[in-house]
Amino acid sequence: MSSFVEKNDRFVHRSLEVLLGVLTWSFLTSPVWLGLLYPPAIVYLLTFLTVYWSYLALRHTIGLFKGYRLYEEEMAQDWYLECRKLDFSKLPDKETLPSNLSDIKHMIMIPVVNEPDQVLGDCINSIFNQTFSLKQIIIVFTVEEKYSTEVIERIKKIIGEKEKDFYKIMFFVHPAGIPGEAIGDGGANRAWGSSHAVEELRNLGENLRNYTFSNLDSDHVLNRQYIARFTYAYLTTDKRDNHFYSSAVPLFDNNLWRVPLMMRLEANGVTLGVLSDWAISKGKVRKTFSAFSTSLQTLIDAGYFDVALGADDTIFYWRAFFARNGEFDGVPYFIPYSADAVEGKNYLDSHKSLYKQLLRWGWGVVDFPLSVKGFMKNKDIKVSKKVGWVVRHLKERVLLVNTVFLITFGFGIVTLVNPFVKQSNFAYSLPDIMSTILTLTLVFLIPGTFFRRKFAVPPPKEWSKVRRFLTYFEGPLIMLNMLTYSFLPWVQAQTMMLFGKKFKNLYHTEKIR
Repeated sequence: MSSFVEKNDRFVHRSLEVLLGVLTWSFLTSPVWLGLLYPPAIVYLLTFLTVYWSYLALRHTIGLFKGYRLYEEEMAQDWYLECRKLDFSKLPDKETLPSNLSDIKHMIMIPVVNEPDQVLGDCINSIFNQTFSLKQIIIVFTVEEKYSTEVIERIKKIIGEKEKDFYKIMFFVHPAGIPGEAIGDGGANRAWGSSHAVEELRNLGENLRNYTFSNLDSDHVLNRQYIARFTYAYLTTDKRDNHFYSSAVPLFDNNLWRVPLMMRLEANGVTLGVLSDWAISKGKVRKTFSAFSTSLQTLIDAGYFDVALGADDTIFYWRAFFARNGEFDGVPYFIPYSADAVEGKNYLDSHKSLYKQLLRWGWGVVDFPLSVKGFMKNKDIKVSKKVGWVVRHLKERVLLVNTVFLITFGFGIVTLVNPFVKQSNFAYSLPDIMSTILTLTLVFLIPGTFFRRKFAVPPPKEWSKVRRFLTYFEGPLIMLNMLTYSFLPWVQAQTMMLFGKKFKNLYHTEKIR
């Protein structure tokens, strides 16, 4: 199998691109072709999807309760104190362990385009305010060339005299127009900055084995205990090079109440979905997303970030996954960070920006052919892990993306293409059964609304009481989001891949202040 893939790489890659798109559209159009060819099958399928959706709602709710409990427990801890209490003689994996707490160094990388001072200032100040020693932190700013002179000056002004508080601050300018790089994607900028930072550390004679690497965005505002909590997780994890470390609580409350409703629904959906999934899965089936950390050695072994595919967070996971022969899982912690919800220059522009961002996220589907080819080539990865990931790919990209659309419109489409289905015994009671199950599932929206308000900053005080009260009823509108922004961009991305189209210019989400 490995030799066949090597000899026929382009054919195998293209076949896998087509396969996923064909499966998606076959599933999405099943009410039409099954409704004509074999109606009982689509009736059973729609019944299964309805029950499965209810199961997912229950699972999600359980994850929210577990996740919130862990969040409260961790927020009540002093994690820098816990780090200082560690007995290094009893910590696992001595080969990758610094000799003591003062030896560990954290490289934090922040890619920058031309963000406003308030965005950059909030991010940088959150690092100033960490409980962990700043003398053990290096900040690496990797700046796009177009605005680099002005941006670097603004960053230095924000940092001011605080620079002396850090172990080191580095600046690198990512040149524009390098052949083969995806335009508009952060991967090329991240690869440039991180690789040059490692080269500089080597030239300085630094012991890279003592370094960790943290990947942030320029709008990320870290909780004061973020670095201390990551440090504790990193030091206490066995085979620490075989893991990435990530907050299970990504908040989008920098501007949550300033953006239109659909932006809030998407932001809150991501927060609660990530929280629940981490709490349930404990890192076994999640990939790197947005802010994450690894050992610096893992970053080096993975070959830094991909510069061409345009899905930097997702593809980094697979680069590290194959570098570690499949032994690369997540370690969650429940200290949060905040980011910006998508915001445009006006109401219409905000909606356009959200769609473009989600289309870029949907383009992460390029990891399907990449990873499956890797499974075929690498004989050292456990078969169970390969099968598990293929199943998860199909669940995420085929089943979950289309389920809400099918349970909402599936039966109507079936009866439209084949009116005789209504007269059959096996389909007669289906609408009532689906309606009953989905109505009962609505009860799970209540915990979601509760936890959404627990994590979010309160609405502005200047809002009227009526407007503030109405925010409690935004939760059920998540179904509208699932039929639009959580559906259409993802199907479009897969359709583009199906027909062999590529993004000429990936969308960089502008930060507004």
